[in-house]
Amino acid sequence: MSFLSYKFFVLVLTSFYIYWNIPDKYKRYLLIVSSSIFYMLFSIPFYFHLCLVILINFYLNKLILQNEKNLKYSILFNVFNLIFFKYFYFVLETFGLIFQIPFLQEKVSLNSFISSTLGLMNFEVVLPATISYYTFQFISLSVDISKKKNTELNFFNITSYILFFPIMIAGPITRLLEFKENFKAPEITKEKFYVGIWLILMGYFKKLALSDSLMSIIVPVFSEPESYSGVSLLLNSYFFAMNLYLDFSGLTDIARGFGILFGYDLPVNFKAPFFMDGFSDFWRRWHLSFSFWIRDYIYIPLGGSRVSEFRNYINLIITFTIGGLWHGSSFNYLLWGVITGVFISIERFFEIRNIQIFKNKYSKILKYIFVLHLYIIPWNLFFTSNLKQGFVVISKILTFSKGLSMNYIETGFYVLIFGIIFHLSEEFPAFFKRFDKYKKFIIPVLSFILVLILLNSNNKDFFYEKY
Repeated sequence: MSFLSYKFFVLVLTSFYIYWNIPDKYKRYLLIVSSSIFYMLFSIPFYFHLCLVILINFYLNKLILQNEKNLKYSILFNVFNLIFFKYFYFVLETFGLIFQIPFLQEKVSLNSFISSTLGLMNFEVVLPATISYYTFQFISLSVDISKKKNTELNFFNITSYILFFPIMIAGPITRLLEFKENFKAPEITKEKFYVGIWLILMGYFKKLALSDSLMSIIVPVFSEPESYSGVSLLLNSYFFAMNLYLDFSGLTDIARGFGILFGYDLPVNFKAPFFMDGFSDFWRRWHLSFSFWIRDYIYIPLGGSRVSEFRNYINLIITFTIGGLWHGSSFNYLLWGVITGVFISIERFFEIRNIQIFKNKYSKILKYIFVLHLYIIPWNLFFTSNLKQGFVVISKILTFSKGLSMNYIETGFYVLIFGIIFHLSEEFPAFFKRFDKYKKFIIPVLSFILVLILLNSNNKDFFYEKY
């Protein structure tokens, strides 16, 4: 079920009313029921698959409490579950490319081969909703238990934590230690209620009014990038970067807002990412819960920065390569992850030696422009259908090739202005607090406008819903 579905609003309103009219001891169970309905509207078979995964993890975590060496079984199980459902075709395609086996490189041919070999009807591996996010949560839970950061193993706590519907689609990626603080006595005040509603409305505004406006501009260009000029493709890169920010931060604003309405404080996931001061700083601002997760559960276990300088660079590249593949099962995401790890490693190399590329009064501006373009140009790999198309886009940008001009550029720049305003509000929250007194007047008007947009929109999915 999407946050844009009318079924979702019916479920939320019903759950919200019942939730705050029952004793605290029953609230957690209501959330489990509501979240189960939410997930079953994605897929009933995969809901039961997730229930089985929860049961297996609960048992494995009990083994970890007995002996921390059992952690490996939990990690192996969760990684295998993710690899099978998300990377089945990617792994076999890679194998087919290496050993030149044609039918492994094409999904339809592979499905037909497996169906005929095993005597099955229409074999296909389907990706379960939210598997990337709940896998990260299970792994962090097991690691924290092995380190004795969490020794209280309660089945209903774990189930509530994994199924909690506001974060189920695309995070923020939470830790049980943070999450369970609200189990015993969740509360809602008038002030928190308005904060939650404001976050929800801002999230829908970012998505429906801004992000979707950019989609109508960038999709035609990505559909046939070979026809467009390098300048148009560069402009498209700006618009796509802002589209991704508005879409994803909007999604997490909605999640955080609904979390507050049910008495849960979820972590901030964005902090003005395009006000970055370098490659590493970007990841201290963009998808923070993901950045902290790969730092704590991949980078640090690999040795982090406690190893030799060269090994540290390898750790960074491995961490972001895994992070790239986590975003999607294709060579595009793999390459994007490698590039990101390499950029951060090079930046670390320069910082250690105090090497500055730009040494004049405009150095900060020049560095910003340089870093921004090194990030957003490879980001085209997120939207292009394959590596070949991605290389076409990047090469045409770098060579300023001639071609068609993109349409509706003015709309793109208007949306960029809104994006900058949102960045300013994230970078300077204290300054924007002075406008809080006007929110009670803005909320009804904005709600009315968004309902009209929602009723007349095509309900495009959030970009990160597919992960």
